[in-house]
Amino acid sequence: MCKRIEGIVGSSSTCQEHRPSNAKEPMISHRIPDRPWQVVATDMFTWNGENYLVTVDYYSRFFELDNLHSTTSAAMIHKLKAAFARHGIAETVVSDNGPQYASKEFEAFAKSWEFTHITSSPHYPQSNGLAERTVQTAKALMEKAKADERDPYLSLLEYRNTPVDNFKAPAQLLMSCRLRSILPSTNKQLQPEIISYKAGHAKWLQRQQHQNKYYDRSTRLLPPLHNGESIRLQERGYWKPAVVIQPADTERSYLLRAQNGQVYRRNRRHLRSTNEKHELLTVKPVGVRRNRQGYFSFLAIEPEVPVSQCLEGFLNHGQRYTHLQLF
Repeated sequence: MCKRIEGIVGSSSTCQEHRPSNAKEPMISHRIPDRPWQVVATDMFTWNGENYLVTVDYYSRFFELDNLHSTTSAAMIHKLKAAFARHGIAETVVSDNGPQYASKEFEAFAKSWEFTHITSSPHYPQSNGLAERTVQTAKALMEKAKADERDPYLSLLEYRNTPVDNFKAPAQLLMSCRLRSILPSTNKQLQPEIISYKAGHAKWLQRQQHQNKYYDRSTRLLPPLHNGESIRLQERGYWKPAVVIQPADTERSYLLRAQNGQVYRRNRRHLRSTNEKHELLTVKPVGVRRNRQGYFSFLAIEPEVPVSQCLEGFLNHGQRYTHLQLF
């Protein structure tokens, strides 16, 4: 009887569409950088009617906070260039899939300044968790400064001088010294002090292990998906039919084709295996284009070549994308 019920539910499109969300998977922590400002995360946010950009160092937790007078790629790139001129060019920049980061301008910026740009899975902000947490920290600093009618830059300065996890302050880890502020300090306290990388690495590794221990208590590892497998994609609370094309270039992410013909990149948590069979759309590719929002599109005129083959040549060129749309 139970198997019969499972079979009925599995073959019912309505039941499949309204199933609960997948369980969380075990945490995959970012690799601890070898030195300060080697890997940075960046994100944009709005506070009190104004737009801001945060750029945070994965090693020291030191972050830059910039007010943006425009939300264009050019304005954001200008602020990142200023940060890189102060601290050096990061080897890796991690961001979400916002149109500013998916633009041709940012792609050209990454190429000319010689850094690797990695984007998080769409609709999965925790893969860019450090930037998300830093945004909350920046908002809290500005909220408190506004409530007390104080200068927010002094609040930011004191944050940079405050030890992280009872270890060292972000300024000490990045610049090997404390920063002079309006709080009393001695000349000795402001003298440069080299922080051992081994001590820093051990501290961050211990913190990661502690976080993983508590996060993983309520998680479950989901089985991998296979090319051509019929699945369900979670969009706005509903599970929509889709077909797996191939694994994406980020961990636990897949390229898949939805019923509307669009090709998405999604995290495994938003994908569910199903016994249904969804036909894979085939197209004849005649070119690739990119619109202002940073979306890549195949221009197709008739069914002929499987989508996976269309993607193959495109992906081999190392292009970055938010999603691909078939016409």
